[in-house]
Amino acid sequence: MKLTLLIRQFLAEFYGTFILVFVGTGSIAFGLGQDLLGVAFAFGTGALIAIYTIGHISGAHLNPAVSLAMALDRRMSWKQFGIYLLAQFLGALFASSTLLLGSEADAFTGLGASGFSAPTTAIVVIIFEMFLTFILVYTVLAASQRKPLQPLMGLIVALTLTGLILIGGPISSASFNPIRSLAPALLEGGTALSQVWVYVVGPLLGSTLAVIFYRILKFKDSDTI
Repeated sequence: MKLTLLIRQFLAEFYGTFILVFVGTGSIAFGLGQDLLGVAFAFGTGALIAIYTIGHISGAHLNPAVSLAMALDRRMSWKQFGIYLLAQFLGALFASSTLLLGSEADAFTGLGASGFSAPTTAIVVIIFEMFLTFILVYTVLAASQRKPLQPLMGLIVALTLTGLILIGGPISSASFNPIRSLAPALLEGGTALSQVWVYVVGPLLGSTLAVIFYRILKFKDSDTI
């Protein structure tokens, strides 16, 4: 059956986001919640799997912050952005729903929702999420335009994501991805749902700033040394 490119991109983003959230938040849900290195490695691995399996179809955004940056940088239409956003949301929600099936297991500790507690405040989390998302998105914008780096994008993004989680985990829970936080929050409710707005505002601000900075520094190959 021949599918249009947009439908294939939708399915690719759905699957890729499912993998990222399933592997990443699954590591928290079933025992690695206190092991930040393990969680960071799990998210990096999820991104690596997704990028090398569906990156050639959709670019493997897996994150509304990345898709927003691509739309703002005019690499995709706003119609595509809407399709990607829906696919990412449904993929993340399906991943969290699947993890919920294991809620009776002794090792289950929750769905890995993002959250923070006093003395950390919402503004501190927004600032951390903004700057860490800025780094992630700028890395994607810049590296994806360098032809020699394109075969390495999976490793570049995975290592960047892993490093940023190790930095931001103790402060902000290290989301950098509104959908990764929204899906488990919708199913868990309570504090996770009341705090999820922070994990939307911070990453989207970071994404927008990354595009502005990228366009200021953007150059042609002939201009490089």
